[in-house]
Amino acid sequence: MSLNRILMKANGSVVEGEGKFIVTLGRGGYQYGFSRYNATIGEIEGNVKHDGKAVTLVMMLYGSGYLDFAFKVDGVYSGSYNVTLKLTSVDTGAVATMDWGKITFNSSNTGFYGYTQSIPTAVKSIFTASNVGKKYRVEIIFN
Repeated sequence: MSLNRILMKANGSVVEGEGKFIVTLGRGGYQYGFSRYNATIGEIEGNVKHDGKAVTLVMMLYGSGYLDFAFKVDGVYSGSYNVTLKLTSVDTGAVATMDWGKITFNSSNTGFYGYTQSIPTAVKSIFTASNVGKKYRVEIIFN
């Protein structure tokens, strides 16, 4: 089994294996993170491809004890992926990771979507009011 890392550079160039995908955390009511699903929360810079197909981050949003995570892969409308979400603070370099054992296709609106209450402490600590406006490098690692 191969391991593919997807990263996006802030300048918009596509890189598989190195580079940056930058998310500025936002707040929407009681939720913290990034979303382009039913709300515009936070900001994003960059583009990425996986197996030659465009990948779009739809949401990475924490609220009420749940973390919702969704992304689309252009032209893929079924199946599942095993991924690891890696977040790195641009300011401090602190790293937090979370494994998503099986994230399945949900709909054309959200793409591949998962949610959980089993959130590592390091990941949970990112999604707070004190981090709104801070930038994080996001890696979606396809296992």
